[in-house]
This record gives sequence, structure tokens and C-alpha cells, in this order.
Amino acid sequence: MRYIKGSLVITADGDIPLLRLVRNCRFVSHQQLFELLRHDAVLSSRSTFNWRIQRLLKSGQIERQNGLDLEGVPVYSITRRGLLELERQGEFLIALNSSTRQMPDPVQVFHALELNALRLALARSALLVSWQSEVEISTLNMVSELFQKDYDAIVKIWLGNEIREFALEYERSLKNAKQYESVRAALEAERMIGCVLYVTVDANLLLAVLHHLTPIARHLGFLTARSFREQLLAAPVTTETTRGR
Repeated sequence: MRYIKGSLVITADGDIPLLRLVRNCRFVSHQQLFELLRHDAVLSSRSTFNWRIQRLLKSGQIERQNGLDLEGVPVYSITRRGLLELERQGEFLIALNSSTRQMPDPVQVFHALELNALRLALARSALLVSWQSEVEISTLNMVSELFQKDYDAIVKIWLGNEIREFALEYERSLKNAKQYESVRAALEAERMIGCVLYVTVDANLLLAVLHHLTPIARHLGFLTARSFREQLLAAPVTTETTRGR
């Protein structure tokens, strides 16, 4: 099939996975996006990836976050036009769609980028089986209230020859006591997820979050983002029973 010169043709095997990933991440850096697509076996050529990015930027399917580069690397988010294109291809999410009143807020950028970094750490070590994003989880909860909380991610990993699942929460700042009461109630009521891993920006925040959420009749683990990225399954995880040791 021949196309009109200069027209943009969105391909199901190349452009749609890219747009879907940008949407589900909310924000993602140029390098993170390339590595995630390569991990998903969508593409392996850097030049092809750069070409696709430039096409989608020029056509307004994605946009660059001005002034929010990650160490000089551009950061992208999806646009309403990009969401509409996904929906034309049957890729619709209630939590983030072309009619959504509030698009991803730039205040979420560094939270999203750190989650991407945690995901990539697992992917690079061949531990990652699947990663369900907060956007996808929120959509499930809007439809069926499957989970008690809109977790930042639900992750499946390889542990030897077995697949293990846990919910992941990333904390960059401390919530107030009332908010943690609500979180704690949700965790207590959770029946679909057996373990929740809290990843914090530093050790001080880790102890503060642990204090607010324990004791609790749930399997909760706490560790810093740096430990997670650098040590993965070997990282020391703090629990209620190991606190103070």
C-alpha cells in the first residue's frame, strides 16, 4: 500500500507499543523508553527508535517536557492526540484517555522516572516477568474494584524457577498521619495481593513510613530505591520484625 508523501502512518507493531508504554509510564526518559521497548522485544535499533520518536513528536502524539530533562536526556509524556490514536487501535484505559480532564501532572515526573528505573533494574537482570502500572491498576479498580489500592505497580518476578508477585509502592515524601491511616486500612482489607514492598527515597523516610504502617496483619517490606536498584533480590529488606536489629 502506498501512502501520501508527508503523511503519518501509525503502525500497530512499532508505534502503538511505544505510545502505550509512554501512556502507562505517565513520564519516561528517552533512554528509559528505548531500553523498555528493547526488553519487550519491540525494537532493537537505536536509529529506528530515534526516527519513531521524532515522527511522533512532530505529529503531536507525544510531547517533550521542557526543562525536565533527566541528566540531559529528554523526558516524554503522551498527548490527547496520542491517547486518541491508541483508542482507535482498541487501546483504551478509563484512568487515562483522550477525554480525561486531568492529564499527567509534571509534578509526577520524578516519581515516574524512579519507578521506570526500578523496572529497568529488574529487566536488565532478567528477573522481570511482568509490570502492571498504576494507570492499568486504576482502570481495573474503576471497573471491578479488584484491589483495595491503586498501587504504583504490581510486579511479577522470577525467583529461581518460580514466579512471585508483589505490589510496589514508591514513596518520595511523607504523607500525613490521616493519609497513612487510610492506606493502612486499605492494606488490611487487601485480599488479592499477599505482599507489598515499600521503596523509599532514603533510609529516614523508610523508618517514618514503617512507623506509620506497622504493626499490620500484612506482609510489608521496606527498602531504599538505591538498594533495590543496586542489589535487587539481595537487597536488605526491613520488616516489622527486623526493625531495630
